[in-house]
Amino acid sequence: MQRKLLLLAILNSFALFSQTIFQDNLSNYTIGQTLSGQGTWTNNSSSAGTGACAGAICTNASVVTPGFSYTNYGTSTKSLQLLADTDGCGTMFTPVTSGDIYVGFMINLSSAATSPNDFFRVNNGNSFVTGFRVFVKTVSANTFSIGISKGGTGNAVVYTTNSYAFNQDCLLILKYSQLSGAADDILNLYVNPVIANGVPATPDASTSLGTDQSGNIDRLVFRQNATATPSGRAGLVSVSRSWTGLIFPNLTVPQYEKEIFTINSKNAKTGILNINSNKNLENISLLIYSLDGKLVENRTVSLIDSENSIAINPIQNSGVYIVSIKGNGVNYNQKIYVE
Repeated sequence: MQRKLLLLAILNSFALFSQTIFQDNLSNYTIGQTLSGQGTWTNNSSSAGTGACAGAICTNASVVTPGFSYTNYGTSTKSLQLLADTDGCGTMFTPVTSGDIYVGFMINLSSAATSPNDFFRVNNGNSFVTGFRVFVKTVSANTFSIGISKGGTGNAVVYTTNSYAFNQDCLLILKYSQLSGAADDILNLYVNPVIANGVPATPDASTSLGTDQSGNIDRLVFRQNATATPSGRAGLVSVSRSWTGLIFPNLTVPQYEKEIFTINSKNAKTGILNINSNKNLENISLLIYSLDGKLVENRTVSLIDSENSIAINPIQNSGVYIVSIKGNGVNYNQKIYVE
């Protein structure tokens, strides 16, 4: 018996099914005031969102404009100022005790050190136990590279082969995979990926070097309490259990209209998707994602009849998928079951 299709606004509410853990575009905060005390963020990089600063440097960087925008990831109007020798600012999130965790954020940097300290950390159940961290170092007068490392300060830093330009927006996505051994967790970095294509086959940097410090990953911090941290801006912070869960609600396009489409997936395994439409739409995008963020279909189609049989790549594996229809003023998303 065919199951009913469950309608979900996935780009306007990815968190409902894509395992979003934490997101903040900073857009609701006051410009010119420190990020600490706004939303869930608090001062003191050592506390990572658990309390006020009590150390020597207790001045946190401010919320500033402009924000960031990145296709299929998110848009914001504000960002966090990054400054050396100011106190960091962090926040807690729901602990991830096993499996994969994805962390995304954007940066626009004006300068960096040649021998840098890390400026971003994700910690494990304790403000002094770092699961993984991010570095930026100057390559030339106009470019920098990005480094990642696992665990404690003694673990090796692996830098990207590519370099990136100062004063330009960059999206960084980190994937940390918690495995069963004591020194086998894998940290991957993806820089400026095409979000719609899912997790890239090859990361821009990857490391499994050093002892793992994971098992209760629950906080992140932009660390700035050192002279060798970069200057610039950061924002659009997102934490998820999946690639698609990183995506921010899309507030820049019209809300999807109910009852435009009904999608029948009973023939998806044989390469047919049946779509009933109350609109005639030509040359629109049809995308299908698995819930782990893999793009399994991406093609241009036309819906010119009330009932349309659309040829797709056969979906061999049973499970839940997301169908996204975009174009001509339409942004519609639906969850389907393939049996």
